[in-house]
Amino acid sequence: MKKLFILCMAALMAIACERATDKDPRTAFVGDYNFVSTGNIDLYADSMKVATLPMDKKGELAISLADTANAVWLVAEGDSTIARVSDNRLFIDPATEKRTFNNLVLNLSYTYSAATLEHDSLSMVTNVEITATYMGRSLSGRGKVDVVATKK
Repeated sequence: MKKLFILCMAALMAIACERATDKDPRTAFVGDYNFVSTGNIDLYADSMKVATLPMDKKGELAISLADTANAVWLVAEGDSTIARVSDNRLFIDPATEKRTFNNLVLNLSYTYSAATLEHDSLSMVTNVEITATYMGRSLSGRGKVDVVATKK
């Protein structure tokens, strides 16, 4: 009986040590990145297309560990959000925001695909929906923006 107890304790300690050395999947994402976004948002008044807004941009972002399990902070262009990590994928919750410029009121909705990390490069697709009012007129818009971020 004593021998069985010692074997069980040894097995439990081995399992505990193995789990303690498991690599946190978030650490692969941590770092500073350069990003490039490409895509367009088409704006419509009623059903007529009135403009196309290019979303081509270069910038920087940073990812750091958050206090919550499986979570990281993502900071880009002065905005920050929490994202979740599972294996080599990063998940960002959908977001909305409202912006006002003089007589133009914009309501923006963002939906993000999972961002996959491969060879220090993250890539994802952002779907954007816009509703806007300008001096009593209603506008709507939608588009897709591809984002590729490469670790520095």
